[in-house]
Amino acid sequence: MKSFDLNAEWRIVKDGVESTVDLPYDALNGSIRDYSCSFGGLNGYIPSASASLVKKLPAVKGRKIFLIINGTCGLGDVFINDERVGTLNSYAPCAFDVSDYFDCTTNILRIELYSSPALADKYEGLGIAGGVRLIQEDDVDIQADTLFVRTETSGDKVYAEASVNIVNDTDEPMKLVLDCAVTNARDKRCGKKQRKLYVRAHTEKTYTARVRIARAYEWTPSDPYMYNMTARIIFPDGSDKSVKTRFGIITRSINQTRGLYINRKQTKLFGAYLSNADAALGCASLYCNEKRRLSALKALGYNAVHFVKCPTEAALSACDDVGMYAFVDIFSHLKSGKTPIDGHIFFDGSDMPYADAVVATSIIALRNHPSVTIYGIADDVPECYDRNGGHRDIKYFAEYIKNLDDSRPVTVSAREFVPTRRELEHAGVRRAVDSDSAAINAGREHDLFDTLTSGAFDSVDVCGFNYLYPLYSTDRLKHERFILGSRTSAERAFESIDETEKYPHVIGDFCDCGMDYPGGGKLNEIYCTKGDLDAIGDEKPQGVYKRIIMGERGVAYITVLDPETDEPTPMWNWPRHLGQRVTVCVYTSGDVAALYLDGRLLGRKLAGKVNKHVATFNVDYYPGKLEAVCYFKGVECARTSLASASSPRAIRLTSPCKSLDATRGDVGFVHVEVCDKDGNLVPYAMRQLGITVTGGTLVSFINADPMLRKNSFDTCPAYGGRALAAIKPDGEGKTLVKVTGDGLLAAKITFKIKTDK
Repeated sequence: MKSFDLNAEWRIVKDGVESTVDLPYDALNGSIRDYSCSFGGLNGYIPSASASLVKKLPAVKGRKIFLIINGTCGLGDVFINDERVGTLNSYAPCAFDVSDYFDCTTNILRIELYSSPALADKYEGLGIAGGVRLIQEDDVDIQADTLFVRTETSGDKVYAEASVNIVNDTDEPMKLVLDCAVTNARDKRCGKKQRKLYVRAHTEKTYTARVRIARAYEWTPSDPYMYNMTARIIFPDGSDKSVKTRFGIITRSINQTRGLYINRKQTKLFGAYLSNADAALGCASLYCNEKRRLSALKALGYNAVHFVKCPTEAALSACDDVGMYAFVDIFSHLKSGKTPIDGHIFFDGSDMPYADAVVATSIIALRNHPSVTIYGIADDVPECYDRNGGHRDIKYFAEYIKNLDDSRPVTVSAREFVPTRRELEHAGVRRAVDSDSAAINAGREHDLFDTLTSGAFDSVDVCGFNYLYPLYSTDRLKHERFILGSRTSAERAFESIDETEKYPHVIGDFCDCGMDYPGGGKLNEIYCTKGDLDAIGDEKPQGVYKRIIMGERGVAYITVLDPETDEPTPMWNWPRHLGQRVTVCVYTSGDVAALYLDGRLLGRKLAGKVNKHVATFNVDYYPGKLEAVCYFKGVECARTSLASASSPRAIRLTSPCKSLDATRGDVGFVHVEVCDKDGNLVPYAMRQLGITVTGGTLVSFINADPMLRKNSFDTCPAYGGRALAAIKPDGEGKTLVKVTGDGLLAAKITFKIKTDK
């Protein structure tokens, strides 16, 4: 088997303009927004668009030739030499057998894509988020993407069992040797196993080899240690063919009384939903950016992340390397769509082969990643009420996933949906209901959620409860089953996490948004703003609060409720409210907080668990320096301050990484802050900023404002005193970034660029 990377130098035509790009690529990132377009709130007011991507294919010959496209943004069709190969309508990897489409001369691949805000309930983008590759299989070969590694611990011995599909399409049987070798993170061999095979003519069969690993290290969030497995088939003449994959040593099980166990330790999953789209890069999934986002979530105290639709290889590898458990919903919906056109994918009898293909390619992409802990069938599923024959479909998909990989639990998610008239009548409700809330209350009187979802939840290992933490305590009394808080709201974070920690049958809690993302906002908002991190990755007040309620100690944080909007804001500059009462909240892991203004005690308040870790003060606003001193059992445990900033004076630039690898496709992220003369962030600054890049290309220049309006690509106003620039290096050497602002001292930052030669 040979694999050809097709990610470089694609010719793209969008809106009549032709350019050359490398994948991953999102043609809608940075597009002009239309605030009057239909359903524009779903994708950040980017109107419908189409694009054509064209690539010359390498000369390939073989028994079978497959085209693999990962992370399709939008809908589309695939053509080779102007012959239609198939349709793209899934973010999951799509595989096409293109053996019959190649001719003996030049072969041209063309992908026609279309995107519209009506296609999905989240920003979809337009392009390829993952990548494209071509796979050639010969008459005797290892089939593509079939290498699967399971790990097993027996006493002090650790084994990795590798399984591969081997095909012999010749007229003669073959004697082969299957050689499986494991190397560690330092590329040193730590295990090997050989097995002699006799492969009959015109057969396809799965073969396994069990390799014992010497001095094994388990994959854990604190030490995400990864191995490589290389499987080779050796021919009688000594030639060989090989495939390779990464894996980690991890065991998962569900104890009937104590819940989820990972590596023989009781584990609770505390995570957040993370969109496949990002404000800086759109849907283009780069490893450096995925690692940036996941590292920021881990710094908040999360140990898990929730994806809807199979993420790209870059996102999965970042989960493995950062040390974040992953819960992946394979579908965003089943038959009941979430979009204005009621979903563009339907799963009826005629479409079940397509659904099977999505499940199969998703599980193949997911199963070798140790971070992937739970498979979800779909996100927020009305079919759990047995609508559209949903119980039958859920059972089918649960069994199909288990047949592909039974090493992880399977779940399906449901909220308390508004019951239909028929569902109410079937439950014995005869009176008329005149509103959705009345229908829900009538359903609660007859325990309708439990009755209607029982058929769906009986088919899976774990029941996904969306926004239903009040049911955790009563569910165990009625059922011997396990619950996952698959979606919980930030407004009820304290309650849902507290309930999750109380009960062993509740194995995790996933907040409905970890980071703001494009699309899905309120009227005229280009971002969904429910995240614990804002659109540029900076921590919001609710993110600090989440750190505290998830157990971080020695933390204190001051935020002020905006007198106009009541939004918590880390700012002490309110000149329009001089001498007026404002509300100051101190988030703390301590049980008492004392608040001072310029050294003068304003008061002491209880915090702790009894007050949900918040001490609230009503004080008169005067500029100066607020300081909070927090105590736990009478001993100071944390202190923090919030000072009034003076006039904006200068720009400060920082970056988490100043060395970029051009061959790996790294993008540099520059955090821009507007500061006063003392170097303090000026949170009210909204100065217009400009940027110039030497030795590189500006990818995006944005801020976290959900109402962001930009005049040009290379300018951006500060919001909250901050902005973010993404820079792509050109070649090797150095990339210089300079940011200027109205009436501000400019700043520069340099990236060192390296290339593998």
